Amino acid sequence: MPATSSPRSFSKPAALTTGLCLAALTAFAADKAADKSGSDMSGMDHSQMDHSGHSMDTTRDAEGRSLYGMKHKMDPAMTKELREKVALYKNYSDAEITLSMDMMGPEYAWYISPPDVKGEQGILILMHGFREQGDKIFRQQVQPMGDIFPTSMGVGMAMMMSDHIQVALDDLKAAGAKKIAVVPITSSGTNELYRQWLYIFGKQDTPEFASVPRVKTDAKLLFVKPPGDDPLVAEVLLDHANEISKDPKNEVVIIAGHGPSSAEDNAEELRVLEGLAKIVKQDGGFADVRGMTLQDDAPPAIRDANVKKMREVVEAATKKGQRVLVVTNLIGARTIQAKLRSDLKDLTYEFNAKGLVNHPNFMKWMGEAVREQFERNS
Repeated sequence: MPATSSPRSFSKPAALTTGLCLAALTAFAADKAADKSGSDMSGMDHSQMDHSGHSMDTTRDAEGRSLYGMKHKMDPAMTKELREKVALYKNYSDAEITLSMDMMGPEYAWYISPPDVKGEQGILILMHGFREQGDKIFRQQVQPMGDIFPTSMGVGMAMMMSDHIQVALDDLKAAGAKKIAVVPITSSGTNELYRQWLYIFGKQDTPEFASVPRVKTDAKLLFVKPPGDDPLVAEVLLDHANEISKDPKNEVVIIAGHGPSSAEDNAEELRVLEGLAKIVKQDGGFADVRGMTLQDDAPPAIRDANVKKMREVVEAATKKGQRVLVVTNLIGARTIQAKLRSDLKDLTYEFNAKGLVNHPNFMKWMGEAVREQFERNS
């Protein structure tokens, strides 16, 4: 039987998807409303915000996005630095690196709160991006938060620039934010993108990619940790496995992760996945659950070895008469799922390609994490 997959659409946004966490955030905001009554920010107009620290045009487009569609400017020094720091680029020419950068999604800022939403607590969401339509759907998912607190999204890899993050911070400042919860939309902290964000905020000494400018703000920044092995993530993976399960006791589940490039980081990522796998196996009653990574951005030989291991697990289970279910801890539904299908071509398995953001628990995790940061620093 050929591999099949479940629908890849995002779950429809609704205030209920955040569960009690949004109610708690709303109550927290209401409790703080009196603290803001003495400061009048009603005249603040985000569309006219002067991002004086930027030489580029930060005018918003029809969707409200700043810097959207701006082309990256590469130079020999930047390509040299990327070649030295990104293992995949080690043998790339300048032209090949430039082409790779051109193929990256756009980097932009997107302030999503209505003009009348003001407050001393703000939310900055950092994300790789899900392509244009996916970004719009994700924006709808987080809109309930944006209707409570000033909220801005800094979208993009941040490999060659940080201006989009600076603009996003400036927009929050314009709404009166003095304490900003910084929420990284990445499955774990063992990857290069997360550490590049840390560098941009001055939380790490060296960049993972290019030496882009670090952001500046007078606001107090409250950093949320990635979901990692949070029990809410285990629930997501279990639900996604159950959606394609028929007989758990005769099924093997593979939790497929993107995986960081370095061996050390990958070992830590595998530890996280194995912790999730234990919960899924225990609560789901499956014959076995394995956490595996592709190390998708590593040199081809490393990635190929991981694919070989995954194929061997699928083949061994199939020979034993067991069904194989594949789920992922990837954030979105359209990241490396297509490549994974190609990797497992001609094998028998069932694939639920949904990402973590497709499940209500992801918004629940975000809401609880933000509330916790605000309460700790109230």
